[in-house]
Amino acid sequence: MLIAAAKEHRSAQAFEQRPTLPISYVQSFLHGLALEGDTLHRLLRQATISPALMAQPAGRVTEEQFSQLFRGVALELDDEMPGLYARPLRCGTLKILSILMLDAPNLHTALRRWAQFNHVLDDGSRFTVRRDERHAWVRVDAYPPRSRSARLVQELHLKLVHGMCSWVIGARIELARIDFSFARPHDAADYLFMFPGPVHFDQPHTAMAFDLKYLDRPVQPHSKLELRRFLMRAPLDWLFVPVGQSSTTQCVRTFLEANLGFDSDIAHVAAAFGLSARTLVRHLQAEGMKFQDIKDALRRDIAISRLTRGTEPLIAIAVDLGFSSVAAFHRAFRSWTGGTPGDYRDREAIAASRELPEALLQAGTR
Repeated sequence: MLIAAAKEHRSAQAFEQRPTLPISYVQSFLHGLALEGDTLHRLLRQATISPALMAQPAGRVTEEQFSQLFRGVALELDDEMPGLYARPLRCGTLKILSILMLDAPNLHTALRRWAQFNHVLDDGSRFTVRRDERHAWVRVDAYPPRSRSARLVQELHLKLVHGMCSWVIGARIELARIDFSFARPHDAADYLFMFPGPVHFDQPHTAMAFDLKYLDRPVQPHSKLELRRFLMRAPLDWLFVPVGQSSTTQCVRTFLEANLGFDSDIAHVAAAFGLSARTLVRHLQAEGMKFQDIKDALRRDIAISRLTRGTEPLIAIAVDLGFSSVAAFHRAFRSWTGGTPGDYRDREAIAASRELPEALLQAGTR
């Protein structure tokens, strides 16, 4: 019922505002890489990320910014999974893997080829595909023990497998479950939007489960141009696969986004879903979420996205988000991020991003 209501109330003009990422994700990614101060500063600015954000614990970046930074670092280090495996994956590795998978008759064969490819690379990573009565499980069996961030390696490995497998069969693979062997992190609420399925922590293995039917799905033909575009956008199309409407939190966020110009309180939203406010609160509590936090996170993410993409007047953003003045917007923004709107509208960074060399856009396509 929640899913149907969310779809019904999404206006034709509404866009899907993807959630932003905590700055800790960027810090974990960059930690320990062989990047000098000036080089790191340049790469951050090319991704329109103000270096000042790196010192703000509550700072956020958009998925596009993180992906741009990932591509820039990959090109700079000639490593398509920068510093996350036992040895660098030289630019072009993912292209060769993609060609091998695209020549397979179905997803199961494509996954077996990938596992063999990992063995040949000897890059310190290994996964296996297992079955039970209802699900196929892709389990991470090994990753480099000296990884800078074991959590990040496991997350990115599952995301890479899920994103590339979804792409080769031409359909998003719905995940029945995602397990992580590490403890529940402080930013676990972000996982609702990062992984398309229920996430569990402190599990015996890091793995993801999906319906057995996907293994028999035929691999779809992709032209050289389609492959090139997929790799040019990497890691955006495999890191941030849309998660759909699989949770109450996502449904509430969808509704609020479609009705952004209205002052929607919890009673209004609950009524739209055919629920009482108390029942909706219980659904959200079961997911560890609060209504006001969802509302604030949506407004924060929309504000950050619009601030980083241009020079739109602050008053226009403030009004669209329901604030009566720029001052009120400033106060709310500081409470959300610990910074100011100006921290996200770094004109030097925006200018640097417009001067990206063609080679950066070609990362991973050689």
